[in-house]
Amino acid sequence: MQRTEPTPGGVPPLASLLDAHRGRLLRFVRRRAAGLLRYESDEDLVQGIHLRALMEEDRFVYGGEREFQGWIVRVARGHLARRRRYWSVRGRRAGNPSRLTATTLGGGSPVREPTALGAGPRTELLRREELGQVGQAIAVLLPRDRVLLQWSSEGIPVEEVARRLGLSRESAGRVRLRALERFRAAFEAISRRSGRSSG
Repeated sequence: MQRTEPTPGGVPPLASLLDAHRGRLLRFVRRRAAGLLRYESDEDLVQGIHLRALMEEDRFVYGGEREFQGWIVRVARGHLARRRRYWSVRGRRAGNPSRLTATTLGGGSPVREPTALGAGPRTELLRREELGQVGQAIAVLLPRDRVLLQWSSEGIPVEEVARRLGLSRESAGRVRLRALERFRAAFEAISRRSGRSSG
């Protein structure tokens, strides 16, 4: 396990704690999520737990390593339970997966469009803030997710992604969609956190 560097207030940043405990969380997922591993990789599940933890950061109070471990296990159990429910419902609905379009992602919720190009200083500031948030969201993704996000932004077809990753077309489509979903969740969590700290 890595050592975490405390902030000036003596509390390690949540991202550092998550990174330091990644190996322990992977082992926890491998023990507790055997049935889910048919649908998602252990790394995907850990990434989801990390994103859930970042979204719940406002409820997190650091009280030492032991308390952090208890908190992250609770977050992990909750995430694994949600993923089990998702796959349980999905198995009963045997329909086509949601379609990714330019205006929707996953469940059909509108994606916030980047601030329109404009000449005003406020617009420029908002654009810079959003680009910074995009960079932060990309930084918390796994390396493979970053590559998939890059290929998606370059318009690389799923067939080519499948060939590059050595996967079937269907599997490549699923991993690409999950990478985009994780990016979206990370971006939304960072945007909310930035909105709270500036508001």
